Amino acid sequence: MLSISGLRAQYAIEALNYSQTDLLGSAAYVGRGGAIGALGADFTAASYNPAGLGLFYSSQIAITPSLEWSLTNTDYMGNANSESRSVFSFTNANYLFAFRNDYQSKWKVFQFSAGVNKLRSFNNCSYVQGEPTNTSLLTVWTDEANRNGSLDMFTSLLAKTCYLMSYDSLAGYTNIFGDNVPELVQSRYMIESGGISEMTLSFSGNYDDKLYLGATMGMPFLSYRSSSNYSEQPTMDTTGLDFFNYLESKNINGGGLNLKLGAIYRPIENLRVGVAFHTPTYYEISESYSTTVESRTLLDAEQDKYRNTEASVYGMYDYNFYTPLKLLANAAITFGDMSTKMAGSVSFDYEYTNYRTMHFSGGDDDYMRQVNDEIKNTYCPSHTFRIGGTLNIKKLSLRVGSVYSTDPYKEDMDQDASKMSLACGIGYQTKTWFVDLAYAHTEQKDKMVFTANPDDIISMTNYKNLFVLTLGMKF
Repeated sequence: MLSISGLRAQYAIEALNYSQTDLLGSAAYVGRGGAIGALGADFTAASYNPAGLGLFYSSQIAITPSLEWSLTNTDYMGNANSESRSVFSFTNANYLFAFRNDYQSKWKVFQFSAGVNKLRSFNNCSYVQGEPTNTSLLTVWTDEANRNGSLDMFTSLLAKTCYLMSYDSLAGYTNIFGDNVPELVQSRYMIESGGISEMTLSFSGNYDDKLYLGATMGMPFLSYRSSSNYSEQPTMDTTGLDFFNYLESKNINGGGLNLKLGAIYRPIENLRVGVAFHTPTYYEISESYSTTVESRTLLDAEQDKYRNTEASVYGMYDYNFYTPLKLLANAAITFGDMSTKMAGSVSFDYEYTNYRTMHFSGGDDDYMRQVNDEIKNTYCPSHTFRIGGTLNIKKLSLRVGSVYSTDPYKEDMDQDASKMSLACGIGYQTKTWFVDLAYAHTEQKDKMVFTANPDDIISMTNYKNLFVLTLGMKF
């Protein structure tokens, strides 16, 4: 599989998927659009600015179930299609111990917390159809076979077994369409699932209610599964082919390690500023991959249509991956306090990520070097801006927020994968328990090549609707 040059771009896309994060976490975090870097006092801070844990004065435990509904609109050759998928999961579960110090010490409270934060969701479903077209995936496979002088065990070898390709010592490899591809109906149905969840171990402290420091050891777990069925069907029976299907199945699992350091400083009573640094995450990844080709062809004029099916070997690959480091800057303005009838805050977060520094290692060194060059030629630094507001009326909290991430692709790539989220939430708390509810709507556009032919471009728009509920206790 690694001999196919077209896969370099595929692995570059996977690198971006491994490195980006979504608006996921506790309901309070989601409702504020993730802008909690300087505000703190939220469990999700462990995966963003762990100094925010230093604002807890009591021990707490919380869990956050969620419902995610995604809708993907595709446009290919003027054909518009939509598919949706709903998934239930847990986006946050944490336990925090707060240890109050001697009243004479300026180190007022120390905290230790352990938990899991969901960082990324891969759950998606899409359907693409284009007609009529005169481009075929068989042409791509035939050109690759002639260029490499051999068949690929996951694509062209299966096609030859199913009578879609043949070999002649003079003409080389040819396919059932020859040089004149008839009008085809192309389609692909794809289901993706999985995500990235990070187990966190954090330690933080509060110095004189002025300086808050925190550190998190993050251990993310990556899981991605996809299944797709690509189909081509001639609009007229001129070649003896009824249809051919290409099925791909991929299963990726990995574990990683990173370190996050953060600080929050309160120069005056109603202003907080913060900074955080995330080291690159080092992943060890195992991937399994298999394909199947199906066809129904007419072997000769006197025979009926004959259905052929051939499956590939089960390929397994191990490699390493490094995400980019991240730099975060935060600010928050507060007004009022818990003793007043009304209080609140406005917070701002900025995050810098240079996606050009993503890189793979292990496996075939020459191939990985080509993939890393593809990453450098494809991506650029990206900036994420978060803004959130909270209004507390006695025991009730009202929240609103937004997050925007700039396009990670270079300008000359003719892509725009910028991402925008809008969120809102409500919460209620007493001295011993709290409950929060939030909703977030995220929109992201992207483009991709359908059949490895650079002219076959799919325009995609993905909408995600997230509903989260956090239940917690204080003690």
